[in-house]
Amino acid sequence: MIEKFNIELIISKLKEKRKIFVSEADFQLEMAWIIKEQYPNAKVRLEYCPTFDFSMHIDILVIIDNRWIPIELKYKTKGCKKTVDSEIFNLKNHGAKDVNCYLYLKDIQRIEKIRDNVSEFREGYTIFITNELSYTKKPLKQECVYKQFSLEDGIVKNGILDWSENASEGTKKNCEKPINLKDKYIMKWNYYSKIDDTNTGTFVYLVNKVNK
Repeated sequence: MIEKFNIELIISKLKEKRKIFVSEADFQLEMAWIIKEQYPNAKVRLEYCPTFDFSMHIDILVIIDNRWIPIELKYKTKGCKKTVDSEIFNLKNHGAKDVNCYLYLKDIQRIEKIRDNVSEFREGYTIFITNELSYTKKPLKQECVYKQFSLEDGIVKNGILDWSENASEGTKKNCEKPINLKDKYIMKWNYYSKIDDTNTGTFVYLVNKVNK
């Protein structure tokens, strides 16, 4: 019998253990650790490079019953200093919201590519954690250059998504190609943790599943 993989259980356990992370690498390590605790028979690999694309590195690859479950992560923060359980966290200000939205959707596209090239693919996930709550809202400008990449709560992403014609070459640098999503994905933000009452003190997360 194939063991079910429960991503919400993993995130729930992660919430219990860590309210905040130093960096994306810290987030990656803690999530991999919890996955291994919950699924001791699973193989868990970080930065795995699949044979069909040597330029690709999967943040976390879980292998259960010889079936692949790739997971891509994003941790983009608003700059701040927080203290949790006597530990100080100095978070970077990542900014570049337009590019970060693009990169999250590119993660979904990447997992669809894995699905299309790996017969052992079972399911895949993308996860985004942030304390920058503007990601959950519509862009302020009606004609913003990243409108098609917006991750606002409740929006559905599908098909070819591209920058507006007004996007500068500097904005699009290394992100020029349109995103092409074969399936439909709803952007549904959820509460992750609350550190304090400031505008940088609440963390939310987004998770999307790529099906076989």
